[in-house]
Amino acid sequence: DTQTPDFASQFRDGAEILRIAKNQDTSFFDNFFDFWKLGIGHILGGADHVLFVLSLLLVFVSWREILKLTATFTVAHSITLILGGQGIVTLSPRVVEPFIAFSIAYVAFTSVFMAGKKFVGESRGKLAMVFFFGLFHGLGFAGLLAEIQVPADTFISSLFAFNIGIEFGQIFIVLCALPLIYFCKEKSWYGHAVKGAAILVIALGLFWGLQRIFE
Repeated sequence: DTQTPDFASQFRDGAEILRIAKNQDTSFFDNFFDFWKLGIGHILGGADHVLFVLSLLLVFVSWREILKLTATFTVAHSITLILGGQGIVTLSPRVVEPFIAFSIAYVAFTSVFMAGKKFVGESRGKLAMVFFFGLFHGLGFAGLLAEIQVPADTFISSLFAFNIGIEFGQIFIVLCALPLIYFCKEKSWYGHAVKGAAILVIALGLFWGLQRIFE
């Protein structure tokens, strides 16, 4: 649907996958590099995935905590990307896409307004939440590949390269945002800025979720 926030990037990525998959003359390494770039472009071009990662960083606790959260998200979406890409696990986009949008709102709300609260704001509860939502994000990533018939002889390597590209894109987001957050976190205005940003992200997540349900 042209009304979804990442429609343009999905259309562009889908057309690019089709071009790559139909090009039988590319070498193994060229094909791998193409899908690697595609993975990077897909996560950076998807506003919902970018906001989900940024929501995890809004309240800086420690470098260790950030590493645990991003690693948990990586493991979770990698699992369902691989399973979904191979058709082992499937779920309708009409369920996956709204859920991804609502996950953004939930993470932003709990990270900023429920920090330290039992379960949802505690480290273990937050990791469990990130893992659970990461599974749906992985299915969202897999949805882009599901409609394309990638040649069997390059399917595994293409899927692997696409996933690596997604991880590179995620690392890029973290490396861009985290230094700014780290150096601003002691400023007197930072708490108000974070709450304002969280409210905006929550509103966008809820809007996109409802939009995807009723579109």
